[in-house]
Amino acid sequence: MIKNSILALTAAVLVTGAALPAFAAPAPVESTEVDTSYLTDEVANDYTLLRLQEKGIKASAVEEWNGLVRAYVTKDDGTQAMQLFNADTLAPVGL
Repeated sequence: MIKNSILALTAAVLVTGAALPAFAAPAPVESTEVDTSYLTDEVANDYTLLRLQEKGIKASAVEEWNGLVRAYVTKDDGTQAMQLFNADTLAPVGL
């Protein structure tokens, strides 16, 4: 009887001991950080586009290009052209 009790106790300790590390491990935590760097650029581009349109320039899209603003502008005849502007003043830049 003692022999059976010792075997049962040993088995219980081994089973419990094997299960403890699984319970002791911390649960994985998902990162809650969201990359919003593209939002900043998108908002800046939208604001620049609005500023150009307020100046009477029929721009349909803008992007930062080598320290300047590159805008896609619709001309009076309906064609589109790329034009460069100063990033601060939005004055046209001729290269």
